[in-house]
Amino acid sequence: MILPGMFTYSCNRIKWLTKGRSQVKTQTANLAPHTCIEKLMKNLFISIIVLFVLGFLWLLFSHEPRQAGTNSPEVVSKSHSLKRQDFTLPDLNDQQQNFSQWNNKVVLLNFWATWCPPCRREMPDFIDVYNKYKDKDFIVVGVGIDDQQKIAQFVKKLGVNYPVLVGGSSAMQVSYQYGNHNGALPYSIIIDKQGIIRYRAGGLISRQKLLRQIEPLL
Repeated sequence: MILPGMFTYSCNRIKWLTKGRSQVKTQTANLAPHTCIEKLMKNLFISIIVLFVLGFLWLLFSHEPRQAGTNSPEVVSKSHSLKRQDFTLPDLNDQQQNFSQWNNKVVLLNFWATWCPPCRREMPDFIDVYNKYKDKDFIVVGVGIDDQQKIAQFVKKLGVNYPVLVGGSSAMQVSYQYGNHNGALPYSIIIDKQGIIRYRAGGLISRQKLLRQIEPLL
């Protein structure tokens, strides 16, 4: 008997706040305790659902890129059970490029930014390795997490000779799908000709490490 009384009082308070004291007096007599409980439970359920959705959206879109430390150890994960995730992003000419066009190749997929020192430091090695193995079905695909104009200027200055795609939050979502749950940059993935991810690294990847990973796959 105590619990229904408490819910009846709560319902009366809610109605007074939303509709005014005069209407409470006319409606309270016709409002059964179980009706109050049902309405309160319904409102509570809706509130929980809303909070859950907001929390999910925060987790989905709060992955801001962060620079991995220059001197931090390489974070390596061999992922023989994970496969290529398809995506589409624009290139430096605003042409949409689908990642599937590089199927049946050994792919180094590298997420980077112009403001990231480790990213800039490893890219000359990527250029050299690509020049060495591009005739053996090896491709480097860079994904710049930055302003398109800044990326274009940097790519031209450095002489990058491999495909470069551009993206902001959408590109970070792609890297998240590839296991970059901490939003680290640079972030590199090596995919074999069968579309299986063979290597993932958050942070700078050395030339020696890169060659050890790709040469057995060619």
